Amino acid sequence: MGNLKIEKTLNEAGKRNVVVVDEDYNIVEEITLFLHYLEEKGHSENTIEGYSRDLKEYFTWLNEVGLKFYEVRKADMFSWLEYLKTKVGTTDKEKSAKTKNKYMATIASFYRYYEVIGGFVTENPLTYKDDSKNRHFLVQKVSRKEMGFNFFRVKEKKSVKGKRLTREQVEKLYQGLEMLQSDESLNARNQLLFRFLYETGCRISEALGLRIGDYEIQTKVGVIKVKEHDPLYHKDHNIKSLEREIPVSRDIVFAIEDYILYHRPDDGKHLTIFVNHETSPGQYMIRDTITKLFNKLSEQVGIKCTSHMLRHTHGTELTESGFDMRYVQDRLGHNDVKSTSKYQHLSLEAKTTAYESFMRQRRSAELN
Repeated sequence: MGNLKIEKTLNEAGKRNVVVVDEDYNIVEEITLFLHYLEEKGHSENTIEGYSRDLKEYFTWLNEVGLKFYEVRKADMFSWLEYLKTKVGTTDKEKSAKTKNKYMATIASFYRYYEVIGGFVTENPLTYKDDSKNRHFLVQKVSRKEMGFNFFRVKEKKSVKGKRLTREQVEKLYQGLEMLQSDESLNARNQLLFRFLYETGCRISEALGLRIGDYEIQTKVGVIKVKEHDPLYHKDHNIKSLEREIPVSRDIVFAIEDYILYHRPDDGKHLTIFVNHETSPGQYMIRDTITKLFNKLSEQVGIKCTSHMLRHTHGTELTESGFDMRYVQDRLGHNDVKSTSKYQHLSLEAKTTAYESFMRQRRSAELN
């Protein structure tokens, strides 16, 4: 089969697809069928592309050891884990538990798909099922245990609730943007983008896909309109939720207009508010550009910051201010209120303020 690589195609409806091909551009049909299934399930283009990258590496290993995917047994997976540790990626650095588990989850899903459609796989090499119970009915409630568990999964370190930035950190980061560039217009864009993410809680894809006209000024507030656009300039501009309108301060809308009028390059082709300034001036931006910007900013200021941390901070500050979960859910564009519940934890600053208020009230009621 030779070396594998990922190619992007357009289907008959003009929609972008990804396929894994060999060196002769023969499509790996087993992967293509699975990716099509994910597309039918409604997974995003980014998610499907991530699955394709993982499976490209897995099928490269299959070629190296001379196995068909349906011939793999549990004992073979140890060889795959060794391959994953030493040959996947651009460096020999040990893969994190999270990275290993991501690959294993992709492969397990791939095998589950072929278990369901039948004809290929009789045993998922990554999972163990408890078949000790007698099954007398075709229709029954199936527990998670009966679905099988992945015994190759690696224990991950629990993440610390450190995604929330303090007001002082936000101010330092915002001011630090001026130290990254000497170009006034580029600084104006970077600071506007930072401020926009912090004050709206938008996802980076929603910010990058925002276009001229996707906002308005009302009597007392401004409104940001998060919506799908056709044609879509880039996959990084996809919104992950229903279209919505976000109330904001009039100041942020005036700042957007100031940037558009006095700083934003215009190539006459693209209408996104945030555009490139140095390479391909006036062209839409992509996620990788923002990631590099925040990495550079974090290094410059000495405070870790990502676009998602600004979104998380916005959501946490809303809950600390007493806003109802349903309001926060709608503002952040969560499809499920369970996603919003992670903002319910209080910062030390908020808990300290609340306790100081409690002590003041208690002192006023102390007995003499």
